[in-house]
Amino acid sequence: MMKHLLLSLCCLGASLAPQAYAHGEHDHDEKPLTPPWQDASSWPDRIVTTIPEAPQTSFAVTWRTDDDVSSAVAQIVEATDAARFDAGAEIVLGETEALDLVDVPIAQEIWKADWNEGLAPVHYHSVIFRDLKPDTVYAYRVRGGEGNWSEWFQIRTAAEDGPVKFIYVGDAQNGVLSHWSRLIRAAYSTAPDSRFILHAGDLVNNGARDIEWASWFKAVGFIHGMLPAIPVAGNHEYRRYKLNGEESDRLLSMMWRPQFTLPEAPGLPDDLQEAAYDIRYSDDIHIFILSTQNEKIQAQADWLDEQLARSDAKWKILSMHHPIFSSGSDRDTPELRDVLLPVIQKHKVDLVLQGHDHTYARGAMSQTPERISYTDAGGDVDIMFVNSVSGPKQYDFKDTGWDDYADTGVQLQRRAENTQFFQIITIDGDTLTYEARTALNNLYDDFVMTKGEDGNKTITRGAQSTMDERMFDSSEPYVKGGLD
Repeated sequence: MMKHLLLSLCCLGASLAPQAYAHGEHDHDEKPLTPPWQDASSWPDRIVTTIPEAPQTSFAVTWRTDDDVSSAVAQIVEATDAARFDAGAEIVLGETEALDLVDVPIAQEIWKADWNEGLAPVHYHSVIFRDLKPDTVYAYRVRGGEGNWSEWFQIRTAAEDGPVKFIYVGDAQNGVLSHWSRLIRAAYSTAPDSRFILHAGDLVNNGARDIEWASWFKAVGFIHGMLPAIPVAGNHEYRRYKLNGEESDRLLSMMWRPQFTLPEAPGLPDDLQEAAYDIRYSDDIHIFILSTQNEKIQAQADWLDEQLARSDAKWKILSMHHPIFSSGSDRDTPELRDVLLPVIQKHKVDLVLQGHDHTYARGAMSQTPERISYTDAGGDVDIMFVNSVSGPKQYDFKDTGWDDYADTGVQLQRRAENTQFFQIITIDGDTLTYEARTALNNLYDDFVMTKGEDGNKTITRGAQSTMDERMFDSSEPYVKGGLD
């Protein structure tokens, strides 16, 4: 199916493309500065793999070029130890989509609207490799202009069963190239055998600003050419536009769908396609993604209820940007909780991975609170909730913690401020192991969740945590600003 922009943006009448380096102070009479790694050329860049179809037998790759490159061409071959492993590589053709951000009427709001000044139209290309073997390493490359090939990347398809390790990170958002890069690279260095990386929203600070996406792709480097991305749309991936002289509601960035090839979800409205979706990664693991900035929460709740009811996966993981239980100071989303929490409880979702609050919080809920005994010895549990942050922008933790939510049965177990985290999650049969680590790979939080044949879960806190609680008054000073 031809990739397309959101229906709500089609009325802009623009053909769409990337933007200018307008961050920081500069004279608007001068030509906006663009770093050499932002401008598109006839060479492929911003290469990212994703999982729009069955991960055992397929994966997608998306990349960018200038608009002189009009076709999407890639090669793939089963990787071997031979020096010329590429002999016999198959050519695969894909789809090309134009993007011209300069003509998109971005509403002023807080930021200036000339971010894309001076940028030329670009093309985004996508290919889905199909009919692959499960749990097999493939080598692939993508082409820009004639003869302008990327390097060869290696990627392993999913196994039908067996252990799966993946990385989860919260908001990158600010200082993405300068500060977040060390965190995401530390995550990959720690767990290079991960099968994918889940980003829980606010990948950048402004989803309509190309320089920020340029920074995100440069920061992550080759990693997403080898480990698929599972991105969640956060509030900063949404933006207001000028439509027929009126300022629109917040709409998903026009850059989201061209640069990520994601699953479509039949039954959801057009403006939720590739923003709310699910991935059945293996027999044991089913992942569900929601777009909580989109106002159609009830439609997503109904869809989630239906999909969870159909799923026979042992482990069900939900990710969305806005937390069910807020941990950031002066934050709360009761309307989200009212609609989504009953669905999460009904199906006893195992793990809920979130961002938005720029703090770290982890806690568990049981629908029978008398079962819970949250000591270092652990206890029985139904659902585990996590809020995390991977970028340098940090907030104060709520003074009341999660006490405001005590009537739901949720209890906070671990919290932090002023710390960037990545999480490594491993699922192996009846056991889910979770670790939250810092940029120096220090273990801050961990637990093991075991699921019995009756579906009941027991959680134990690991004895490996090596750090005291990190709060603003007990960690290094936090310096605001200077993040770009």
